Amino acid sequence: MLVQVELPENMDVAAHEAANARDEVPDRTPYGLHHLEDDPDVHVQFRPSLRRPALQWVSRKVRNRLDGFEPVAVAASALSPARRRADAVLCMDEHTGFPAALVPGGPPTVANIVWAGRPERYDRVQRATVGRAIRRLSGVVTQAAGADADLTEAWDLDPARVHHIRLGIDTDFFPPQPWDEATPTVASVGDDQFRDHPLLVDAVTRVRKRGVPARLELGTTRSDVDVPDELGVLHRRRMEGAVRAMYRRSSVIAVALQPTRRGSGSTVVLEAAASGRPVVVTRNPAMEGLVEHGVRGLLVDPEDPEAMADGIAELLADPERARAMGEAAREWVTAEHSSAVMASDLRAVLRAATGA
Repeated sequence: MLVQVELPENMDVAAHEAANARDEVPDRTPYGLHHLEDDPDVHVQFRPSLRRPALQWVSRKVRNRLDGFEPVAVAASALSPARRRADAVLCMDEHTGFPAALVPGGPPTVANIVWAGRPERYDRVQRATVGRAIRRLSGVVTQAAGADADLTEAWDLDPARVHHIRLGIDTDFFPPQPWDEATPTVASVGDDQFRDHPLLVDAVTRVRKRGVPARLELGTTRSDVDVPDELGVLHRRRMEGAVRAMYRRSSVIAVALQPTRRGSGSTVVLEAAASGRPVVVTRNPAMEGLVEHGVRGLLVDPEDPEAMADGIAELLADPERARAMGEAAREWVTAEHSSAVMASDLRAVLRAATGA
């Protein structure tokens, strides 16, 4: 089975591989998709980036006007003989997946749905376009617990085409961190729209007022949050591989979220688990699918800084319990959520879509 992977234009596969060789980013290829070839019957080709400067300019302008969707790059790819030879097209989000689904003819398309909402979220034209695209997909993939059923019901999809797969990370890139280097630091990273970093700052402030010597270390590009100097440090950037040092310094990794049914924060939960650190996370269906409360971390109610503070303080006050949770999390993530495991789940979906 030959799989054409169509990634967003801002993902340069060769640059990613070079950064991985320098130990700057996880996985040799984006999302660890080279693991699709762990089965010798599967071969992967990545869609090449647009070469002509004029076409790059047009693609960028259209992408900016369409909230990140990439019809120009997808249309250019549709003309290539390499794509026509493929048995399936795989897209890892809607930005390439929806345009690929709307290309007439060609191989069956499988796409991971990350942010698409229910029909009522869109205006009439958007709703028609999203509905047409998602129904044309040969395989719809979700990685947040409950999102598969939600999408099936919301868009009246054939349940046989909708698949929940396990999210995976490079568990070698995120090794278990030694506990003798841990400090009373609460670490958190993330940039998406559902992060509630101001609530986390509030929660850690409350922990400090209880006399617990907590410190917050936050990495984000979002502009809606500040960390007072006396509380900790704010890294206003994408952390990439440097996040491992944050995890090493931490005793708890916290993810505060606004109410959502999407998988916001899931990657951080898995990175924390691989690093052998417990998490305190806002409760929602996706997190309930990843965090066994009281075993690998703690789930707390959304929009409740006091509950988040309670969870953080509870683990900081009991280092042995925090360490036991981190060890359980490491064992679980290597068995259930490695990049190779995710690729195995994707292979099954691709085979179902192609009838292979």
